[in-house]
Amino acid sequence: MYRVVSLFSGCGGLDLGFRDAGFEIVYACDHDRAAVDCYARNVGRHVHERDVRSAAFRRDIDVIADCDIVLGGFPCQGFSKAGPKRHDDERNGLYREMRTTVRRLRPHLFIAENVDGMRQNFAGAYVRRIIADFSTIGYHVEYKVLDAAAFGLSQHRRRIFFVGIRRGSRVRFGWPSPTHRVRSRNGEWPLPHERDIPHQGQLFDNTPQANDHSPVRTIRHAIGDLIGLRASPSDHEIVPTWPEEYNLIFKRIGPGQKLCNVRNASTSVKTWDIPEAFGDVSDRQVRILETIARHRRHRRYGGRPNGNPLPRSEILRLTGFAQVDQDIAELLAKRYLKEVTPESYDLRGALFCSGIFKRPLWDRPSPTVLTNFHNPRYFLHPERDRPFSLRECARLQGFPDSFEFQSDDVTLVDGYRLVGNAVPPPIGSLLAAASRRALSDSRRSVYAAGRA
Repeated sequence: MYRVVSLFSGCGGLDLGFRDAGFEIVYACDHDRAAVDCYARNVGRHVHERDVRSAAFRRDIDVIADCDIVLGGFPCQGFSKAGPKRHDDERNGLYREMRTTVRRLRPHLFIAENVDGMRQNFAGAYVRRIIADFSTIGYHVEYKVLDAAAFGLSQHRRRIFFVGIRRGSRVRFGWPSPTHRVRSRNGEWPLPHERDIPHQGQLFDNTPQANDHSPVRTIRHAIGDLIGLRASPSDHEIVPTWPEEYNLIFKRIGPGQKLCNVRNASTSVKTWDIPEAFGDVSDRQVRILETIARHRRHRRYGGRPNGNPLPRSEILRLTGFAQVDQDIAELLAKRYLKEVTPESYDLRGALFCSGIFKRPLWDRPSPTVLTNFHNPRYFLHPERDRPFSLRECARLQGFPDSFEFQSDDVTLVDGYRLVGNAVPPPIGSLLAAASRRALSDSRRSVYAAGRA
C-alpha cells in the first residue's frame, strides 16, 4: 500500500479521494482546530493539529522518515482573486515548509494545490519560484489548471495543481483528461481544452455548447432535491442573520441576475431599481445615475480600470439638463453618488464590478463555492430567497452526504469556511487514480529492468 503524508489538509477533501482509492494516509495536519476535528470524524484519526513551522511538526516528520506521496494545499489568501493579492503576504511562502518536508521524506512525487490567481497575479512570479525552488531539491515540476466542471462537478472551480516527480525515478504522471463540456467564463483565460469552444457571453449564460465531451453538470443535478430546508441530510442549514433590507433586494433579483450598478446588461439590477431598499429617486435622478453608469469607464474621463468620475459639466452635457446641482445634492445625501474630486462624481461603491446578490441559473454550473456562501450578499439560491445551505455547498463540492461538518467544535459558519477551502473529493479521486497508475507503472518498470 502506498504511503501518503498530507499537509495543510483542511477538512480532508483531497485526502478523502486518496483514502477511498486505497492509499494509506499515515499523517495529516492542519493548524485549524475546526478543520482537524472535521477531518478526524470523516477521514481518519491520523490527523494532528500542527503549524508546519513548529518544532512539533518537524519531530512528527522525523518519526515518519519516508513516504510515497506528499500532498499539500498550502494557503492561498495572498493569491486569491477575492483577496487583496498582497505579494508580501506571509502565507505566500508557506509552500517552502512543504518543500522542506519533501526534501526530508523524498517521496516519489508530491501534489500541491492553490488558486488559479497564483498563475495570473504578479506576472506568474510565484509559479516560477515554486518550480525553481523544488528543482533545487531534485524534483521536476509540472502544473495544470483544472476546472472542476470539466470533470463532472456542478461547479466552476479553477485551481492550479503542481505535480513534482523525484529526478531519477521511473515515475511518469499522466494528468486526468476533461470529460465534460466547459468554456471559460468572462475574464478567464481559456484552458487548452476550451479553445475550440465558442466563448460564452455572460457569467450565467445558458447557451448550449458543442464538443465531444458529456454535457456539463448543473446546480440542479447537485441540489435539485434539497430546495426545502430540513434535518436530513445533515448540515442542510443556513445562517439567517442578514439585515431585514436584504429581503427587499432578494425579491428583485431574478434568475441569472445580480445587483450591479456598473454593468449595463439585462443581468444587472441597479440599486435605483429597488427604491424600497435604497431610497426613492426621481426620473431626473435616475437619468443622471444611468448616464454616469454608461460613461464612467470611457477613457476620456480617466484611466482607472474600474471606472472614473464624471465632471459636473459632462453630466450636464450628456443628460441635456439645464441644471443638476439640486439633483446631485440629493443623490449625495441618499448615498447614491460620491464626490471624488471637486464637482466630479461617481456611483457610490461600484458594488464590485462583478456584482453582488448573484442568483445563478439552475441549469448552469455553480460559481466557485467560496468561504462566504453563508452570506446572501454574495450568492443566492437559484429559486429561494436565501443563501445556499452548508449541505448544498458540500454537494456542489462533491462531498458525500455521509460527510458531516458540524460538531461541538465546528460551527455552521466554520463548516462553510471548510467547504469553501477544500479540494473537491472527486478531483482528489482523479489525482489519486493518476498517482496509483504512475507508481504502479514505475514499480513494474523497475521489476522488468531487474529481470532483464
